[in-house]
Amino acid sequence: MRCFSIYLFFLCTFSAYAQPGKPVAPDWHYLDYKTDGYLGISLKQAYELLKNKKSTPVTVAVIDSGIDTLQPDLKPVLWTNPKEIPNNRVDDDGNGLVDDYYGWNYLGAPDGENLAMSISDEYRTYHRFKNAFENNNGKNIPDSLSWQYREWKRAKTRLEEGFNNAQKIIDAVRKNFSLISDANTAMQQATGKTVFDLKDLDSLKPNPVIKDLIGLWRNLLSEQPFGNNQALMKDFTNYKQSLEDDLIKLTMPPDEARDNLLKDNGYNINTIHYGNHNLTTHSGYHGTSVSSIIGAVRNNNEGIDGIADNVKIMMIRGILGKDEFDKDVALSIRYAVDHGARVINMSFGKYISPDKRWVDEAIEYALSKDVVLVHAAGNDASDNDSTDNYPSSHTIKGKLLPNLIQVGASGDESLGRLVASFSNYGKKTVDVFAPGMQIRCAIAGQGVEISSGTSLASPMVAGIAALLRSYFPHLSATEVVEIIKESGTVPPKKVLMPGDDKKPVALSELCATGKIVNAANAVRLAMKYKN
Repeated sequence: MRCFSIYLFFLCTFSAYAQPGKPVAPDWHYLDYKTDGYLGISLKQAYELLKNKKSTPVTVAVIDSGIDTLQPDLKPVLWTNPKEIPNNRVDDDGNGLVDDYYGWNYLGAPDGENLAMSISDEYRTYHRFKNAFENNNGKNIPDSLSWQYREWKRAKTRLEEGFNNAQKIIDAVRKNFSLISDANTAMQQATGKTVFDLKDLDSLKPNPVIKDLIGLWRNLLSEQPFGNNQALMKDFTNYKQSLEDDLIKLTMPPDEARDNLLKDNGYNINTIHYGNHNLTTHSGYHGTSVSSIIGAVRNNNEGIDGIADNVKIMMIRGILGKDEFDKDVALSIRYAVDHGARVINMSFGKYISPDKRWVDEAIEYALSKDVVLVHAAGNDASDNDSTDNYPSSHTIKGKLLPNLIQVGASGDESLGRLVASFSNYGKKTVDVFAPGMQIRCAIAGQGVEISSGTSLASPMVAGIAALLRSYFPHLSATEVVEIIKESGTVPPKKVLMPGDDKKPVALSELCATGKIVNAANAVRLAMKYKN
């Protein structure tokens, strides 16, 4: 049975590489290596340098899955549209969007219902262009469709790979699923509980009938960090279903749930007035956590402390669990720019982008308005130099987008790795690394959780960018990006290659700068720019 998630891979390898005698420190990611011994971003030292200096408020847009607007550690720092009266069902500011008080949701229906799930872009793209491209060798493709043809071929390859893989293992997976389902039912009867864990197994008195059953479940729950049978069965069910889906994607076109619900054409960039102001329903957890790292209220004894101390968080709901539409991303960027964002965080990504030109144009528009964008590199332990990850830092025509910074996830010796085992990398296409392992962040509702991912590394950088733009407002977007890149720290030793626990490499082999971001160093360098 495979590891079902990237976090599982991390947890499975954690103990083997943790530094003996060095405990994991709470909020290690904010600490300083020289002072504290942890490879964090030196946030305390940054604020010591900024002591008695004035700051100006900075709006940071978070393009994500949504946000809990009542989260106590975030509510005081939420951006509000000064020209919009909330919940009066009137487009007060005349921008074509009704009640966009905290931001906007491009994944909502006019009646307030929200899209709950999406489909992979390779699936959509393959069937979208199948009739036009399937029997074409590329010689008769007009220039206007050359990029779509490129992406269609890549989508076709990925679907075929998924089909071939599923075909090889589906019988074994179905058999194992049936066996474990029967074992789950039997153990539920033995424990008298629908949901059971290791403690429940320990409380049973072994007998010849259930001895082997107890042993099976003890192994399953001990080796996999699911906690209980319900979580394991859910993950296994999702895995089996993903294989079943891979078997039909080449022949069965997807159901375009987005367009049906939103009453919008996802492939027409000219229709821009769609969506609603419901930022919470479905998938508000991810955006809440990401936002908290950037700007959760500091020193309030509530939840966590964000990085920047004078920010307003603008939420734009434009992504779901699977691949986002390029149109939604492009319009989200433009909304953020037009409503005053100085920094935009994008903790999402995908490997197929048929309408990339729309996103490229939106990022160039942000550049013309002096806005910094920060993007997560991805969580598949893959090389972005050879496997595209969008939005990317170069346009279709190869032009560099200098206001966009790409971020991988770093760790610490106490966590067993200086670079996360799941993080994507790229000597040319990833700019820096930032803490993204075992990060404490706020959750929807109230409270905190510990999570890992480049989704959390990206807001680390967005938070530093906001800090710089707040205390050094004269700096341009490209200067902020350059400062963050130049001011990072080189790890004290080689790092383990993502996806390979036996291959040490220099960080310069995994990103263009070979550095982990550092807030204090960024402030020092910004002071030099000021002078």
